Amino acid sequence: MTVKADAEDIVRKYDDLTGNRGTYLAHLREISSYMAPTQASTLSPMVEGGKRTEYIYDGTQLRCVDNFANGMYGNLTPVATPWFALACRNKSINDNAAVKTWLSDTTERMRDAVNTSNAGMALFECYKYLAWAGSAAVYITKGTRYALNFKTFSPAVCVWEEDPDGIVDSLYRVEKFTARKCIQAWGDRVSEEIKQAYIGNDNTKTFDILHAVYPRDDYDWSKRDGINMKYASVYLVKESRHVLSEGGYSEFPYAVPRWDKADGEVTGRSPGMNALPDVKQLQQVVYDTTVAHQMWLRPPVLASKESALSSTRFQPGKIIYHRTGERPEPWPISGDLRVSLEEKNSLRDAIRQSFFNDLFIVLGDNVPGRTAYEVRQMVEEKMNILGPFLGRLMVELLDVMLSRVFWVLYRNGYITPVPRELVNQGLNMEYIGRLALAMRRYETAAAADALQMTQTIAQADQSVLDNWNMDEVVTGTAQRAGVPVKYLRPANERDKMRQERVAQMQAQQQAQQQDATAQALAEQVPNLSKAPEEGSPAEALLKAMGGKQ
Repeated sequence: MTVKADAEDIVRKYDDLTGNRGTYLAHLREISSYMAPTQASTLSPMVEGGKRTEYIYDGTQLRCVDNFANGMYGNLTPVATPWFALACRNKSINDNAAVKTWLSDTTERMRDAVNTSNAGMALFECYKYLAWAGSAAVYITKGTRYALNFKTFSPAVCVWEEDPDGIVDSLYRVEKFTARKCIQAWGDRVSEEIKQAYIGNDNTKTFDILHAVYPRDDYDWSKRDGINMKYASVYLVKESRHVLSEGGYSEFPYAVPRWDKADGEVTGRSPGMNALPDVKQLQQVVYDTTVAHQMWLRPPVLASKESALSSTRFQPGKIIYHRTGERPEPWPISGDLRVSLEEKNSLRDAIRQSFFNDLFIVLGDNVPGRTAYEVRQMVEEKMNILGPFLGRLMVELLDVMLSRVFWVLYRNGYITPVPRELVNQGLNMEYIGRLALAMRRYETAAAADALQMTQTIAQADQSVLDNWNMDEVVTGTAQRAGVPVKYLRPANERDKMRQERVAQMQAQQQAQQQDATAQALAEQVPNLSKAPEEGSPAEALLKAMGGKQ
């Protein structure tokens, strides 16, 4: 029998998980003050519309965070173009006609559902959180307006736990709801306090609503109701412990990506954390340079003590009266502002590199004066650094998100039934965004270089070409370049075309051979150009050759 949720246990678990986050939240608060000032309200109370850039004198890091999010969005998950495709885990049946048709159709249905939802906004917000905070939580569920709905939450309002494999399987988050919003979401199931606030039209009063999602230890898998699903979903009012609703999910509904993760930590580390020393130094250098620049333009003035009582103001076009021998003079300023300029540019370049902005410029083909080979070398160099982070991102964000998308669509009738050949075979997700293809292009680049070397050797010995499986080279290169699977012929159809081509060539050769034999006989026995006598050996030979003269 499934045990219902205990509100006290859930709140206690949330408090335990948040109790040790003081240092982490302080770190996020410092980073956000420099790199995400608009997110500061999620970390500490702030007046709406208040100034949030008091620590910022140079906006390089703000632009870098935006460029990072734009680059990840446009090169990894661009909603405007295909960036993922379904494939069977068992590669041997990928060429089956029914399997191939279903995979292509299902991929298109998933893309349409994702593209017509708010996935683009949620993913962009997720990448911004990854840039400065290193973690995010993307909530995927069935939509009301569209087939799917996505929502991204800051790591400042979420706490989570990992399973023994290091995969996040429990998440608790608190969100502030007004009484009106609570009534809209849960109706009469709200607490008495919320009802009174709603009746009294107290629109400024908010309530902390805790959403807990965690794996159930005991449930009846044969039942399909909310309290008998693999993951529990409980909404409750944190202060009063009043349970608003209890349901469940067949899959974990959150994707919790971490950009990088230190041993023993469950929260992520970000590019912004690495760039923070450079960012703080840049702000100080810019501030000092601005003060020095003002000193150069408006230096202090040396004047006699008697002039302290004077009302003289130094303004353009102003006539300044002074006594003989007491002329005001500017204070001599030393130093070279060019040094500060070089330091600022060096710090800005270091910050851009921390956020991989240089890689996104290369991927955008925005490198004038470089050959295609030089650009490829630059991409490979940058991908060596970015590759491990992308690998984690694909596992913790994209795999989880698209798996959840598939099952939500499948259960709601957006996806056709699985063909018999795919039952119990398992599916994989292949990513074909520009960043994913850049990672996979190492294989094709290596194959192309090796094949070119082989062709050089083949000029002396043609047999070395027998080492190559050209069909695999062609199909593998096409797939790693992002060519849709339906553009390539299935292996059985390709082999049938080859067999037909060979049979046709053999028939042509046989016909040509017969014609050549007949021509040779005609030349050797001129009389054969005339009709042979009936019953003669020549007539029998002619009939054996098909009756040609």
